[in-house]
Amino acid sequence: MRKCPRTLDKPILLFGLEVEDVAILSLGTGLMGLFLPPLIPGILFLTGWGGLKMLKKDKPQGFMLHWLYRAGMNLKGLLPPPRNASRYCAYHEDKVERKQTL
Repeated sequence: MRKCPRTLDKPILLFGLEVEDVAILSLGTGLMGLFLPPLIPGILFLTGWGGLKMLKKDKPQGFMLHWLYRAGMNLKGLLPPPRNASRYCAYHEDKVERKQTL
């Protein structure tokens, strides 16, 4: 009997992490690199990489994005996080005035 893979498409991994995780880690340490000596962001990148790798061990794909969404981070294109909105209404309009074009 052959083993059936859990997912058919293998996710793209950079340094053992998903692309989104590497982007968040690189952005954070890159911004620190503008204001701090290069050794400090380099060490923080390596410790962050190791910490994320340990945190994501045996977790499903997209775990960190789902965790950030549940923590209250508003991600464009998704419903408001449960922490920010107690109810959702499809017909609710933003309080921004919209110009009508004729």
